[in-house]
Amino acid sequence: MNYCLANKKLSVIVSFYNEDESIDAFVEETVGELEKIKELDYEIIFVNDNSKDGSLNKLLKQRESNSKIKIINLSRRFGPMESIMAGIKMSSGDALVNLDIDLQDPPSLINKMVKFWREENYDVVFTTRTGREGESLIKKIISSIGYKILKRFTNIPIEKDSGDFRLISKRVIEEYKKFSEVYPFFRFVVDWIGFKRKQIFYERKSRRKGKTKHPFGLGIFFNFFEVSLTPFTDAPIRFALIFGIISFITCLIIMLRTLYLFFLGVPFQEISSTSIFVAILFFGSIQSLILGVLSIYVGSIFKESKKRPLYIIDKTYGFEDSSEIQ
Repeated sequence: MNYCLANKKLSVIVSFYNEDESIDAFVEETVGELEKIKELDYEIIFVNDNSKDGSLNKLLKQRESNSKIKIINLSRRFGPMESIMAGIKMSSGDALVNLDIDLQDPPSLINKMVKFWREENYDVVFTTRTGREGESLIKKIISSIGYKILKRFTNIPIEKDSGDFRLISKRVIEEYKKFSEVYPFFRFVVDWIGFKRKQIFYERKSRRKGKTKHPFGLGIFFNFFEVSLTPFTDAPIRFALIFGIISFITCLIIMLRTLYLFFLGVPFQEISSTSIFVAILFFGSIQSLILGVLSIYVGSIFKESKKRPLYIIDKTYGFEDSSEIQ
């Protein structure tokens, strides 16, 4: 796919929730970097995931001096992936960059991404973090394990420490728009789509202002299975089958051992008490594990079957068919 340098447009997608402290610095730095890129038009699409602070008012004020800023206001909080999807579907660029508003991912890299896209015809320019400033050691270890699991069992070219900060070309955008599944995880869907890819590296800084809206905790484990793993592989079900076979074999061994000792003359009461207790404990845990895995898949099927929209837009500002209130 050959692109001429002139008359091309870049869409920058920024999804956020309660980020009024970050908006002004982000706009100043990002617009400054975009203005440096020659022969390129741009739009910055902010997707407000129903923030409860003053984020929307700040953006509206920024829009007064820059008409290239566009805003999508969602009807309630739907989540970051749904917000990204909303921005992508409303974008009009020949390529787009997904960028976090907290400036942990440097807007200065956009110029480099655009060069690979325009001059070397890459469809995906994705970033990999060589350092993750401000993150705890346990979070880094768990994240590393998660990437290894995904790469091993999904058959998708997922690189460790790659995130949602990436550029995708028009044909990747069009393929991405076809996805209507409940969990359209941006980075993994883009990796699944394929096409010509380029990897660039950077060191991720800590947040300048505010706090993360996605804190590390127990929920991240459930989120990993529900959003990252199960939509791309049936490996957990196959593991559940293996555990079922193991539990059956173990049960058979315990039963044969009990019969053997009984025929040797050992009183049944002495044999059964410990064996039954261990068996119940073991099989109960295995059944809970299998049911847990199956429930994730069944829950996903249930959500998909309802065919509900991924998000609902309340108002838009700056688009041709905008519902902006003058």
